Amino acid sequence: MQPLQLRFSYTEAEYLNASRLLILRETKIIVRMVVLFLLLFCGGLLLTMLVPAFNFLVWFVGLFALVLEAVFAQKIFSDMPRKYFRGNANAREEFLLTFTHDGVWVKTSLIDSKMAWSLYTKVFENSSMYVIVYGKDARMMTAVPKRVFRSAQEELEFRNLLRQHVDPNLPPTNATIEARTPEYVPSGSQPPDWR
Repeated sequence: MQPLQLRFSYTEAEYLNASRLLILRETKIIVRMVVLFLLLFCGGLLLTMLVPAFNFLVWFVGLFALVLEAVFAQKIFSDMPRKYFRGNANAREEFLLTFTHDGVWVKTSLIDSKMAWSLYTKVFENSSMYVIVYGKDARMMTAVPKRVFRSAQEELEFRNLLRQHVDPNLPPTNATIEARTPEYVPSGSQPPDWR
């Protein structure tokens, strides 16, 4: 198999999309957000019961906890990734990713590294992005926008590499590839002569 080379630069929207995809698939973060909401809600209820001066209604406490949770979610899902993307010039550079059976090469003007497939642990996918996760405690990612594939066949080769080396449960195809696969078109415009 020939090495699969992809050359692209991330847009801010793509970087936010990849970050959100990674965060939403991390159950620890979601569980922590739910626990935070419950703690805020219970703390507010205890405050209303123990301190007569804070005689708030229960719905107000719930609303306040929900607003604080929304502020934290905004920071985690939008503000922090956007700030990182805008502040890190390397995130906006042109990337050259080369995928082979031996590993993944990441090259920019500042980075030239090879990573073994064994470092990668998961693959997440949505309609516009692949996120390949590596690292145990601090999750890191290699994000590949689907727009960079020159053909449906190239994306299928990429998926096969991911299935072989990272996640054997990844489906062999998806709806976006099938939509890009051209239908059969006959070579001639004349009907066959059946005499």
